[in-house]
Amino acid sequence: FSNLTLAGFRDFYEGEHDLVRDVGEDSHGTMMTGLLAADGKFRGAAPEVDLSVALALGPSGTSGQEDRVAQAIRWCRITQKADIVSLSLGSEPGDGMGIQSETTLAVQEALDAGIFVVAAAGNTGDDPDISDVSVPANLPGVIAVGSSTRSGGVWSNSAGGSLTNPYGDGNRSYPDQKPEVTAPGVLLFSTTTTLIEPPYAYSTGTSDSTVLVTGALALILELHGAALAGDDGVIDSDEMGIVKRALASSCDKTGIDGSPHDARGGYGILDAVQWASDIAFELNLA
Repeated sequence: FSNLTLAGFRDFYEGEHDLVRDVGEDSHGTMMTGLLAADGKFRGAAPEVDLSVALALGPSGTSGQEDRVAQAIRWCRITQKADIVSLSLGSEPGDGMGIQSETTLAVQEALDAGIFVVAAAGNTGDDPDISDVSVPANLPGVIAVGSSTRSGGVWSNSAGGSLTNPYGDGNRSYPDQKPEVTAPGVLLFSTTTTLIEPPYAYSTGTSDSTVLVTGALALILELHGAALAGDDGVIDSDEMGIVKRALASSCDKTGIDGSPHDARGGYGILDAVQWASDIAFELNLA
C-alpha cells in the first residue's frame, strides 16, 4: 500500500478514529483491502481507487451491535459521498440483520441515493437449512456476489439464492435474481497482518469475490460514470438498472452450463471487460 492514501477512516467499533487498523483475528479487512487496492508487486483490482474504510466488525467478524454496520454505510453515503459501498459481510436470512433492520434500511438509503452496493452472497452453500443469500445481499438493488473456483465452477460453499423476493410479493426476476454474479474466491493471495513475514496469505470466500466485483465496477464508473449520470449528474434507478442488466448479460456462463441463471452461480462468472462493453452499448457509446 505504498501509494495508498485513504479518503477516510471511521471506527464504529471502538471509536478510535485516528488509529487506522484491522482488529480482525484473521486480518479480514486487510486482506479485502489488498484484493482491491494493493499497489506493490501484487496489485489489487483497482489500485488507484479512492478508498474509505469503515471499521464496524469486531475481532471475530461480528459487530456486537447490528446498527454499527448501518452507521458505517450511512457514513459512506453522507460524509464520504461514496460511489460504491462494498460489503464483505452479511447475516444469515432470519438471523441478525432482518429485512427491516437498520442495516437493510441504510443499504436501501444508499441505493436510493444512486450508490451501488455490492455484497457477499455468503458461505452457506453446504447448509440445507439456509435457502437464500445473506442479508443485505438479498435486497433487490444490491449486487450479490458468489464465488467461483480456479477451474471456473461454482465454489461448493457459495450460498444459493431463493426464487422468492423476501421484500415483496412474487418471485425475483431478471436482472435481480440472486446471486447476480460469481467471481474468483478460492485461495486468493492478498495482504495480511505485518506480524507474518512476508505479510501475505491466502483467503477464500464470497467476501473476496465481492471485492473483485467492486473493483471492476469502480473501473467501469471511471470509464462510463459521467455518461451514466447524464446531464443532471445523478445516477438514478434507471441507470442502476442499466448496470445490472449489463452485468447479467455480460457474465461468462460456462460455469453454469449456459443456463440463464443458476441458484448458486448467478448469471455466471464476472467478465469485467464485457460488462463495460455492454454498458457502453446500452448508453449508445459503443
